[in-house]
Amino acid sequence: MRSVSASAPRLRHLPALDGLRALALLGVLFFHANGALPGGYLGVDLFFVLSGYLITALLLAEHRDTGRIALGDFWRRRARRLFPALLSMMPAIALYVLLFAKPSELASLRADAVSTLFYVANWRSIFSQKSYWELFAAPSPLEHTWSLSIEEQFYVVWPLVVAWLLKRRAARAVLVVSLVLTALSMVAMAALFDPANSSRAYLGTDTRAASILAGAALAAVLPTTTRFAARTIRALDGIGIVAIIGLAIAWCGLDGQSAFLYRGGFWLTELCVLALVVCAVAGRESLVARALSVKPLTLLGTISYGVYLWHWPVNVVLTADRMHVSGAPLHAVRFAITFAIAIVSYRYLEKPIRARGVPFGRPIFVVPAAVALSLLLVERATYARRLTAPPTPLVQTGGLARDAVGMGATAAGDGGVLETPPEITYRVLLLGDSTANSLGWGLRGMREPGVAVDLLGQDGCTMLGDMCGGEAWPQNEKELTPNATLIFFGGAFLHGLSADGGFRKSCHPAWDAKFEATLARRVDALAKVSDHVWLVTLPYPLGAWESTQFRTEVDCINASLRSVAKKATGPDGRAGDRVKVLELGEQLCPRGVCTRHVNDEAVRPDGLHFSVDGAADLSKWVLEEVRKTTSVTSN
Repeated sequence: MRSVSASAPRLRHLPALDGLRALALLGVLFFHANGALPGGYLGVDLFFVLSGYLITALLLAEHRDTGRIALGDFWRRRARRLFPALLSMMPAIALYVLLFAKPSELASLRADAVSTLFYVANWRSIFSQKSYWELFAAPSPLEHTWSLSIEEQFYVVWPLVVAWLLKRRAARAVLVVSLVLTALSMVAMAALFDPANSSRAYLGTDTRAASILAGAALAAVLPTTTRFAARTIRALDGIGIVAIIGLAIAWCGLDGQSAFLYRGGFWLTELCVLALVVCAVAGRESLVARALSVKPLTLLGTISYGVYLWHWPVNVVLTADRMHVSGAPLHAVRFAITFAIAIVSYRYLEKPIRARGVPFGRPIFVVPAAVALSLLLVERATYARRLTAPPTPLVQTGGLARDAVGMGATAAGDGGVLETPPEITYRVLLLGDSTANSLGWGLRGMREPGVAVDLLGQDGCTMLGDMCGGEAWPQNEKELTPNATLIFFGGAFLHGLSADGGFRKSCHPAWDAKFEATLARRVDALAKVSDHVWLVTLPYPLGAWESTQFRTEVDCINASLRSVAKKATGPDGRAGDRVKVLELGEQLCPRGVCTRHVNDEAVRPDGLHFSVDGAADLSKWVLEEVRKTTSVTSN
């Protein structure tokens, strides 16, 4: 990261491009503000188009001026631009791990840190089958780095392609190759899009390259030095205004899982961005360019990288329950802190290193050492957090190792394995998704003598397919012999399926039918071996999901649960009352108003999952309700 050489290529500065960068950032910020701008995720696409245009324009300008492309110098400039702020964030991630991370997140956070620093975060998300659209459910402070990874992969590969093309052919070859690769990327997105799981198409480098390459193609025909006639500029302004209206409509309402987005929607928005880039190149003579060049936008565009980098970790740490505020005041606090960090980072870290390189040592040693230190900090933090986190012991019963604990149990046996104390007289089994496990931890937190709780919920479990280990539920029932089996899918409203040519959620006939059919099959199998099965209704979600739409979807799911319970058959093949409904939703959200805090403790800190202390009263109610109709026996 040596100092910038005197021969480093420079482009004509276009303030309107800074303004466009600021608009892209604002879209992302408001999308991450609990979905305040539903299509704000498209701001990332705007970033991609700008990157493709500016990087390709820079490479072509260097070749035009010097007859070559100094790849080493290019990559050093990119490293000075991107690495300092990213590395400075890693100690904050380590601190987050120490103070806030859940034990179940530790392994994932380590992998997130590695993939972020090596710029493969998007592929890690794909291979680990994480859904981008559930980022609010179990947010990682590094969730947003997938887009930085795609850009860095472009910065590594594309200059090699351009240098090779320019060495053998004219600059027109860059245009041709850009257009061909753009078309291939579009085909890949359409082919790989799965309405039931759009993350592969959304996060893939191959599928998202079209936006970057479209910007590259524009750079091949429109250098930043291009001048336009007055008549042409007027026409461009007209096109630019239409483009702004088109983007506004998309950003305000285009669902990120819509089939239209992956089969043309992305490309239409990219055309709008390209039109605005052309207006920006027209300069001050363009009305659109002048509007994009207003000082607040250009200043925000200048620090946009730092703001983007820090905003999501700030959001993850500053939750409504930690800050004791919600809604607009909470977002204002988050924005203010994010901007303050970004300004300090830009003024005292990013700008000096970008201009003069690292202040000490040789970059070839300093940079790898800084990366290693960052990884070590996160690794040590996860290790320390694991030592202080409460254990989740396994109990062996009848050949089944399960996550279970008796209230007030003590360690015994070989190998540090906890054994069920003989005095246990009542056992509760939790099935479903991660919210079922969190409800189980609340029951455990009561520490009532003689009560044990088995947690067999699986993260992301739904009844939209044969998953969740549902086929093993009857066997689990036989081996664990619980007094009450609770089935709870508190996050079911987050999931969807492909039907009628689109991505459908609960309240759609196809979704409801699939959910009820699969759940009924599993519940009937359980009811044949047990007469103490409970379907637990969902409370309305809070926080990131606090909306009329999600409340409606929860109502539909609860209606399905009641319907399944009513129709469930027992061993005699007749419907009866062998499957009961536990109206937890009504208990926690009577008449639609949800209990948020009990004795200053959040009941559901993230809006979905229960806390042990905050849900203590609810846990007591749950246990009392199931005990009314199930007997106390000796296990």
